[in-house]
Amino acid sequence: MLLIIAETSPANGLFSLQKAFQLASITCNKKDIFFIVEDSKDVSSFFIGKGFNFSINTEPRKIFKEDISLVLFFKDKLSGKDKKILARARKKGIQTAKFSYMGANPEDTDIVIDPSAISYISSKEDKKILSGPEYSILHNKYIHFHSIKKKYSKKSKNILLSPGDTFPYRELRKLTETLVSNSFNVKIIPGKNFKRFNRKTLKRIYPSLQISGTPESYARSYFEADLAIIDPEFSAVKASATGTPAVYLPQNKSGDKTASYYEEKGAGVIFKRWKKDDYSEMIELLKFFSQEKRAEFGRTGKSLVDGNGVYKIAKVLKTFL
Repeated sequence: MLLIIAETSPANGLFSLQKAFQLASITCNKKDIFFIVEDSKDVSSFFIGKGFNFSINTEPRKIFKEDISLVLFFKDKLSGKDKKILARARKKGIQTAKFSYMGANPEDTDIVIDPSAISYISSKEDKKILSGPEYSILHNKYIHFHSIKKKYSKKSKNILLSPGDTFPYRELRKLTETLVSNSFNVKIIPGKNFKRFNRKTLKRIYPSLQISGTPESYARSYFEADLAIIDPEFSAVKASATGTPAVYLPQNKSGDKTASYYEEKGAGVIFKRWKKDDYSEMIELLKFFSQEKRAEFGRTGKSLVDGNGVYKIAKVLKTFL
């Protein structure tokens, strides 16, 4: 049996659980999978109709009555209860795996999975390290659009703007104004902090502006864009998988590391802003992206991320079951 302990805290929501479902469904039969989750809003209802067995806040001592072959921690930071489960699994000789992010909160598990843009070095020869963007778990539509040959127009006209949750609205408005006033067709993927009245204000001021809703996947939006201006931490893999060159707007240290990785590989360029009053420098940077450059960056991105990360992870996990 595969035991999955998934993150369902209010701060994370159901994001990790959705990805855990995606991985679990192709790893083994649903009857051979058991989830342990924390009690939070909508968790129980989320399992309805999915066919997975689950328990909320189960005590560690009750868990190992089942015939468990692998314990997978689908979370970055382990709680005290999680660490007790990990210790019991080690004692019983049960294989363990853990998702990480940017190398943070490492635990002594048999498998480490980290799809961020860093390299791992392990002192244990038998430890499995699955690291790098190629292990990103993306919606299957990214696999679909990865397989389609992207046509790069002579001039960049369609800009996808996804600067992330922490990008200030006033900056988003400045950037939008600069792009629209320079005759670009702009589509925004709003972050969590984007308010309804922000949407109404921008649409009133810039009637041609498109603001995305909440589709099942943004893969088509990335694929149809000539260029994406994005928060690299969460969106670089999406742009790369669809062959869309990117301008990176890192918001923190991990974003800086991610952006540097993709820029060094040749999938995009970091935007370094010097002026504080406007985004005129962005227009100058966009002139760099000729048709040939965009095609080159797009091919590089596709070589880094093919969207099949979930299948690559599942293949490794199956060897432990």
